[in-house]
Amino acid sequence: MNSDRVALQAFRLRNFLFALCKRNKVQIELSDDCLVQVASHYQKDLGKLEYHQGNEISVNKRIAGLAFWVRRLKPIRYAAKIHEDVEICDINEQVSVWLMHELLLRCADHRFAAAIMKDVDGGPRASRLQSYLAAYWKISDSFNYTSLIYNLRFRNISPHHMALLLDSITTGFVLKHS
Repeated sequence: MNSDRVALQAFRLRNFLFALCKRNKVQIELSDDCLVQVASHYQKDLGKLEYHQGNEISVNKRIAGLAFWVRRLKPIRYAAKIHEDVEICDINEQVSVWLMHELLLRCADHRFAAAIMKDVDGGPRASRLQSYLAAYWKISDSFNYTSLIYNLRFRNISPHHMALLLDSITTGFVLKHS
């Protein structure tokens, strides 16, 4: 494993987590050591997947793997809403969902994601996926989101489970828009 690659991944992840939290009006404190561990474990997992699958690793597996290690190793030490002092105890779980959401949107119109959403009718997919995800998380008064956060926090959820969730979301999106 290349240490420069891990360091770069940790740096990018740090900036990404700060941006996600800022967008959601949350101030955070990160553990840089933990971010390096997240990047290291993620790179090891990608190496294992590449060994077995070559360059055929799905975008959903890549996204789920990163979100899993963020949730599992908990790089955010402290979080609170901006202008409030109440600590957000499940911030790492919430950030892992925000991360999956954002990366899925970024990949929607990317050429590598074409295989996932190839049957979606023409035009940019990201805006339609954004609307679909907003509706998905609000079903039954945020039941999906609240339930997912609870399960990520208190249940044993693997990267495979998270990839299946993303597969389910993208399949539902494709079926709705094809």
